[in-house]
Amino acid sequence: MVRQDPPTGIEEQLLPELFRTADRASLAGQQETLRWYRGLISMLVIAAVVGSLPGPDDKGAADITPLFSVVALLAAGYFWSRLRRSNPQARWYEARAAAESVKTLAWKYSMRARPFGGDAESADVDRGYLLQVEDVLRAFEDPAIVPPGAVAEITPEMRRVRAESLTSRRTLYLRTRVEGQRTWYRSRAESCESQAVTWGLGVAALIIIGAAAAVAQATGALQVHVFGATSAAAAAVIAWTQLKQLRPLAAAYQLAARELENVGNQLSDLDLRAPEAEQRWARLAAEAEDAVSREHTTWRARRAFPR
Repeated sequence: MVRQDPPTGIEEQLLPELFRTADRASLAGQQETLRWYRGLISMLVIAAVVGSLPGPDDKGAADITPLFSVVALLAAGYFWSRLRRSNPQARWYEARAAAESVKTLAWKYSMRARPFGGDAESADVDRGYLLQVEDVLRAFEDPAIVPPGAVAEITPEMRRVRAESLTSRRTLYLRTRVEGQRTWYRSRAESCESQAVTWGLGVAALIIIGAAAAVAQATGALQVHVFGATSAAAAAVIAWTQLKQLRPLAAAYQLAARELENVGNQLSDLDLRAPEAEQRWARLAAEAEDAVSREHTTWRARRAFPR
């Protein structure tokens, strides 16, 4: 999963520091994961390419070319061991789930969404919110994600927004949270789909080149073992796209965008003058946040790199 864009404007002021801490940890884990995987895949491809080069014409001459493949494989082993030891992919996923859990709770509290509905000022609601954030702190025990001493908090902006009228809260929520998140999901879905198509075409091209090279080598028209190198490159591309989870992410983002659009339409159509407007708002706003959080909670289940 890709990282979320950093919050701006009112949302930046609204979210507690715990969100930013987990967000930074997620970004660091993502960058480390992609760095080591790039190195691992690149070294394996380099080893295959070097191994496909022809040996010296003089049969008695020493051929040191395989030594470069050995060096590349040793480097690949180093990158693999770094991934095994530090497991940054799990930290990337865990931290993203933590950050989005905190963000969802903050928006629910600010919007008076379930289970934080009711009056603007309520000690019971405040206590319930803080307890749920503390549950998040306990669920993510890695100090790289939630540092020791981190505490649940209610920011001044959260209290200010919560005290606003239902009309003001709806306007802010639809513009900043629902529409902003829906636009982000759609753009990311399109980007993931485009990347998946591009990488897929690359794999097809490598397969065609490898097959043509194999035929040429069989007929004696080509002395270089291109087939092995193209096969390794194709496998590397497939591994990279699997790591990026482009197709599953595109589908998940599209689904989340549709759910947000449906809930957003219901929020827009809500009659604010109705006696039960606040109760309906609390339910619908909670459903909107649930639509967002469903996509993020799958991160913890997709800790794809085992120890």
